Amino acid sequence: MTEPPEPKGYTPKEIFQKVKSENQWEVDLDLDPKNIPWIYIGNIIQRTLSRMIGQGPYGPVTVRCTKEGNLAVVSRGGAFDDYERLEFAFSAANEEKEFTFSQQVERIDIFTYDGKVDYQLTRDLVKDYGDKIELFTDSFYSLDFYTLRVKATSKSFTPKSSGNNTSLLVDNLVDSGADFVTDAVSVGDVVANITDNTYATVTAVTDLNTLALSANIFPDDPWVVHAYSVEGTRCKLMGWFRAED
Repeated sequence: MTEPPEPKGYTPKEIFQKVKSENQWEVDLDLDPKNIPWIYIGNIIQRTLSRMIGQGPYGPVTVRCTKEGNLAVVSRGGAFDDYERLEFAFSAANEEKEFTFSQQVERIDIFTYDGKVDYQLTRDLVKDYGDKIELFTDSFYSLDFYTLRVKATSKSFTPKSSGNNTSLLVDNLVDSGADFVTDAVSVGDVVANITDNTYATVTAVTDLNTLALSANIFPDDPWVVHAYSVEGTRCKLMGWFRAED
Protein backbone atom coordinates (compact mmCIF):
# COMPACT_ATOMS: atom_id res chain seq x y z
CA MET A 1 0.00 0.00 0.00
CA THR A 2 1.46 3.36 -1.01
CA GLU A 3 1.63 6.40 1.22
CA PRO A 4 -1.69 8.24 1.62
CA PRO A 5 -2.11 11.44 -0.40
CA GLU A 6 -1.56 14.67 1.47
CA PRO A 7 -4.95 16.34 1.98
CA LYS A 8 -5.25 19.67 0.21
CA GLY A 9 -8.25 21.96 0.20
CA TYR A 10 -10.34 19.85 2.54
CA THR A 11 -10.36 18.60 6.09
CA PRO A 12 -9.79 14.87 6.55
CA LYS A 13 -12.74 13.08 8.06
CA GLU A 14 -12.20 12.03 11.65
CA ILE A 15 -13.62 8.64 12.55
CA PHE A 16 -13.70 7.16 16.04
CA GLN A 17 -13.12 3.42 16.20
CA LYS A 18 -13.73 0.78 18.81
CA VAL A 19 -10.91 -1.49 19.86
CA LYS A 20 -12.41 -4.96 20.19
CA SER A 21 -9.25 -6.91 20.98
CA GLU A 22 -9.11 -8.47 24.44
CA ASN A 23 -5.32 -8.19 24.57
CA GLN A 24 -4.65 -4.43 24.48
CA TRP A 25 -0.89 -4.87 24.06
CA GLU A 26 -0.94 -6.68 20.72
CA VAL A 27 -0.02 -4.83 17.53
CA ASP A 28 -2.81 -6.30 15.40
CA LEU A 29 -5.70 -4.46 17.08
CA ASP A 30 -9.18 -5.57 16.12
CA LEU A 31 -10.77 -2.30 14.97
CA ASP A 32 -14.39 -1.45 14.32
CA PRO A 33 -15.12 -0.32 11.64
CA LYS A 34 -12.46 -2.22 9.69
CA ASN A 35 -12.65 -0.35 6.37
CA ILE A 36 -10.51 2.64 7.36
CA PRO A 37 -7.33 2.49 5.22
CA TRP A 38 -5.20 4.77 7.41
CA ILE A 39 -5.02 5.56 11.09
CA TYR A 40 -3.64 8.96 12.11
CA ILE A 41 -2.26 9.94 15.50
CA GLY A 42 -3.52 13.36 16.50
CA ASN A 43 -1.36 16.03 18.06
CA ILE A 44 -4.03 17.52 20.30
CA ILE A 45 -2.87 17.83 23.91
CA GLN A 46 -5.62 16.92 26.36
CA ARG A 47 -5.84 16.80 30.13
CA THR A 48 -7.28 13.44 31.06
CA LEU A 49 -8.12 11.45 34.15
CA SER A 50 -6.62 8.10 33.21
CA ARG A 51 -7.26 4.62 34.51
CA MET A 52 -4.52 2.00 34.32
CA ILE A 53 -5.57 -1.56 33.50
CA GLY A 54 -3.36 -4.58 34.08
CA GLN A 55 -3.85 -8.01 32.53
CA GLY A 56 -4.73 -10.35 35.38
CA PRO A 57 -4.95 -14.16 35.19
CA TYR A 58 -8.69 -13.98 34.38
CA GLY A 59 -8.91 -10.70 32.51
CA PRO A 60 -8.19 -6.96 32.91
CA VAL A 61 -7.72 -5.61 36.45
CA THR A 62 -7.81 -1.94 37.43
CA VAL A 63 -4.55 -0.78 39.04
CA ARG A 64 -5.25 1.20 42.22
CA CYS A 65 -3.26 3.84 44.10
CA THR A 66 -2.91 4.92 47.70
CA LYS A 67 -4.22 8.32 48.81
CA GLU A 68 -0.69 9.72 48.28
CA GLY A 69 -0.75 8.62 44.63
CA ASN A 70 1.58 5.61 44.99
CA LEU A 71 0.71 2.34 43.32
CA ALA A 72 -1.04 0.07 45.82
CA VAL A 73 0.54 -3.39 45.62
CA VAL A 74 -0.91 -6.39 47.42
CA SER A 75 0.88 -9.61 46.64
CA ARG A 76 -0.60 -13.08 46.72
CA GLY A 77 0.21 -15.34 49.63
CA GLY A 78 0.00 -12.87 52.52
CA ALA A 79 -1.17 -13.60 56.07
CA PHE A 80 2.23 -13.34 57.73
CA ASP A 81 2.60 -13.93 61.45
CA ASP A 82 5.38 -11.49 62.24
CA TYR A 83 8.05 -9.21 60.85
CA GLU A 84 11.58 -8.03 61.56
CA ARG A 85 12.64 -4.41 61.00
CA LEU A 86 16.21 -3.36 60.28
CA GLU A 87 17.31 0.27 59.84
CA PHE A 88 20.53 2.08 59.06
CA ALA A 89 21.68 5.70 58.64
CA PHE A 90 24.59 6.18 56.25
CA SER A 91 27.46 8.57 56.94
CA ALA A 92 28.87 8.97 53.42
CA ALA A 93 28.23 8.23 49.77
CA ASN A 94 29.18 4.73 48.52
CA GLU A 95 29.08 3.33 52.05
CA GLU A 96 27.97 -0.31 52.21
CA LYS A 97 25.85 -1.93 54.89
CA GLU A 98 25.12 -5.65 55.06
CA PHE A 99 21.96 -6.76 56.87
CA THR A 100 21.21 -10.30 58.06
CA PHE A 101 17.73 -11.22 59.22
CA SER A 102 17.37 -13.59 62.17
CA GLN A 103 15.62 -16.03 59.80
CA GLN A 104 14.85 -16.25 56.12
CA VAL A 105 11.90 -13.99 55.32
CA GLU A 106 9.28 -14.57 52.63
CA ARG A 107 8.45 -10.99 51.73
CA ILE A 108 10.60 -7.89 51.98
CA ASP A 109 9.68 -4.20 51.93
CA ILE A 110 12.59 -1.87 51.16
CA PHE A 111 12.38 1.83 52.03
CA THR A 112 14.84 4.59 51.08
CA TYR A 113 14.88 8.07 52.61
CA ASP A 114 16.69 11.27 51.61
CA GLY A 115 19.09 9.73 49.14
CA LYS A 116 19.69 7.09 46.48
CA VAL A 117 20.45 3.51 47.57
CA ASP A 118 21.24 0.28 45.69
CA TYR A 119 20.03 -2.99 47.23
CA GLN A 120 21.08 -6.58 46.58
CA LEU A 121 19.37 -9.70 47.95
CA THR A 122 20.51 -13.26 48.53
CA ARG A 123 18.55 -16.25 49.73
CA ASP A 124 21.09 -17.62 52.21
CA LEU A 125 24.66 -17.29 53.52
CA VAL A 126 26.18 -19.14 50.57
CA LYS A 127 24.85 -17.72 47.29
CA ASP A 128 26.18 -14.50 45.78
CA TYR A 129 24.14 -11.34 45.86
CA GLY A 130 21.72 -10.78 42.98
CA ASP A 131 21.31 -7.82 40.66
CA LYS A 132 21.06 -4.34 42.13
CA ILE A 133 17.67 -2.82 42.90
CA GLU A 134 17.99 0.96 42.57
CA LEU A 135 15.73 3.10 44.74
CA PHE A 136 15.62 6.87 44.71
CA THR A 137 14.80 9.35 47.47
CA ASP A 138 11.65 8.60 49.49
CA SER A 139 10.63 5.49 47.58
CA PHE A 140 9.94 1.87 48.44
CA TYR A 141 9.87 -1.55 46.81
CA SER A 142 7.98 -4.63 47.94
CA LEU A 143 8.39 -8.16 46.63
CA ASP A 144 7.85 -11.78 47.56
CA PHE A 145 11.32 -13.25 47.85
CA TYR A 146 12.94 -15.73 50.21
CA THR A 147 15.92 -13.77 51.51
CA LEU A 148 18.24 -13.80 54.49
CA ARG A 149 20.88 -11.19 53.64
CA VAL A 150 20.60 -7.75 52.05
CA LYS A 151 23.41 -5.44 51.00
CA ALA A 152 22.62 -1.72 50.80
CA THR A 153 24.95 0.84 49.19
CA SER A 154 24.42 4.56 49.61
CA LYS A 155 24.84 6.18 46.19
CA SER A 156 24.35 9.70 47.49
CA PHE A 157 24.69 11.53 50.80
CA THR A 158 23.57 15.17 50.92
CA PRO A 159 22.12 15.84 54.39
CA LYS A 160 20.95 19.28 55.45
CA SER A 161 23.45 19.15 58.30
CA SER A 162 25.90 16.68 59.86
CA GLY A 163 28.62 16.59 62.49
CA ASN A 164 29.11 15.53 66.12
CA ASN A 165 27.28 16.50 69.29
CA THR A 166 29.42 18.67 71.57
CA SER A 167 27.44 18.87 74.82
CA LEU A 168 24.54 17.26 76.64
CA LEU A 169 20.94 18.39 76.86
CA VAL A 170 18.11 15.90 77.32
CA ASP A 171 15.90 15.52 74.24
CA ASN A 172 18.16 17.87 72.29
CA LEU A 173 21.01 17.85 69.80
CA VAL A 174 23.71 20.41 70.56
CA ASP A 175 26.60 21.04 68.15
CA SER A 176 28.57 24.21 68.88
CA GLY A 177 29.99 24.21 65.36
CA ALA A 178 26.64 23.95 63.56
CA ASP A 179 24.35 26.61 62.14
CA PHE A 180 21.02 24.85 61.84
CA VAL A 181 19.25 28.04 60.70
CA THR A 182 21.58 28.54 57.73
CA ASP A 183 21.30 24.81 56.99
CA ALA A 184 17.49 25.27 56.73
CA VAL A 185 16.73 22.58 59.30
CA SER A 186 13.00 22.63 60.09
CA VAL A 187 10.42 20.96 62.32
CA GLY A 188 9.72 17.41 61.21
CA ASP A 189 13.19 16.72 59.80
CA VAL A 190 14.69 13.39 60.85
CA VAL A 191 17.86 13.40 62.94
CA ALA A 192 19.90 10.20 62.96
CA ASN A 193 22.39 9.31 65.68
CA ILE A 194 24.74 7.52 63.28
CA THR A 195 26.90 6.13 66.09
CA ASP A 196 23.99 4.39 67.87
CA ASN A 197 21.66 4.00 64.85
CA THR A 198 18.77 5.75 66.60
CA TYR A 199 16.34 8.34 65.24
CA ALA A 200 14.17 11.28 66.29
CA THR A 201 12.38 14.18 64.61
CA VAL A 202 13.02 17.88 65.11
CA THR A 203 10.34 19.53 67.26
CA ALA A 204 11.94 23.00 67.33
CA VAL A 205 15.04 24.87 66.19
CA THR A 206 15.79 26.54 69.51
CA ASP A 207 19.16 28.07 68.63
CA LEU A 208 21.71 28.25 65.82
CA ASN A 209 23.36 25.13 67.21
CA THR A 210 20.54 23.45 69.16
CA LEU A 211 17.65 21.27 68.02
CA ALA A 212 14.83 20.05 70.26
CA LEU A 213 14.03 16.43 69.48
CA SER A 214 11.11 14.05 69.89
CA ALA A 215 13.30 11.53 71.77
CA ASN A 216 16.52 11.51 73.77
CA ILE A 217 18.75 9.80 71.19
CA PHE A 218 22.02 11.34 72.51
CA PRO A 219 22.40 9.69 75.95
CA ASP A 220 24.66 11.13 78.65
CA ASP A 221 25.61 7.96 80.53
CA PRO A 222 28.39 7.46 79.74
CA TRP A 223 29.37 10.57 77.76
CA VAL A 224 30.32 9.63 74.21
CA VAL A 225 30.72 11.83 71.15
CA HIS A 226 28.05 10.78 68.62
CA ALA A 227 28.03 11.46 64.89
CA TYR A 228 24.72 12.68 63.52
CA SER A 229 22.99 13.71 60.28
CA VAL A 230 19.83 15.69 59.62
CA GLU A 231 17.83 14.38 56.67
CA GLY A 232 20.72 12.12 55.64
CA THR A 233 20.43 8.98 53.50
CA ARG A 234 18.70 6.21 55.42
CA CYS A 235 17.22 2.81 54.64
CA LYS A 236 14.71 0.52 56.34
CA LEU A 237 13.97 -3.14 55.67
CA MET A 238 10.78 -4.92 56.73
CA GLY A 239 11.08 -8.70 56.48
CA TRP A 240 7.83 -10.68 56.80
CA PHE A 241 7.58 -14.35 57.72
CA ARG A 242 5.24 -17.07 58.91
CA ALA A 243 5.74 -18.85 62.22
CA GLU A 244 6.98 -22.42 62.15
CA ASP A 245 4.25 -25.05 62.48
